[in-house]
Amino acid sequence: MTKNNTFTRLAASVLLIASQYSFADDTCTLVANASTDEAKRYIQCLDSELERAKQVQGTWIQKRKYELGQIEDSTGNTQVLPLFKRSIINHEKYIESSCQWRYLLKLPNATTAAINYKQCEIQLTHQFTDILKMPVN
Repeated sequence: MTKNNTFTRLAASVLLIASQYSFADDTCTLVANASTDEAKRYIQCLDSELERAKQVQGTWIQKRKYELGQIEDSTGNTQVLPLFKRSIINHEKYIESSCQWRYLLKLPNATTAAINYKQCEIQLTHQFTDILKMPVN
């Protein structure tokens, strides 16, 4: 059992490190007075950036779930993991609501509104990932 836990922890760490470095190379830029096609490509780039950010965040969530499960097994405290899972769900709702009102502020320009929404989502996803990176103990 100890070998399996050690292997799982090692594999998770390697994947986590690899995912952070493999996704760090792209940045999205939009020139002033961009054409419709340029704005579309920028939104697609933001979509890709958001997907990468969510992937990294998902890795950290799985790592924390594993660690909290281990703590639960060793201490018998069954309250922490469900609270953590609830915090994930609540944070997803927070991101959606927080970015929606920013989107609505930019209407009727749907392109600007979409860009604003995506940038908000990316920023809040990065912020939450940074919180997840903080040590548990």
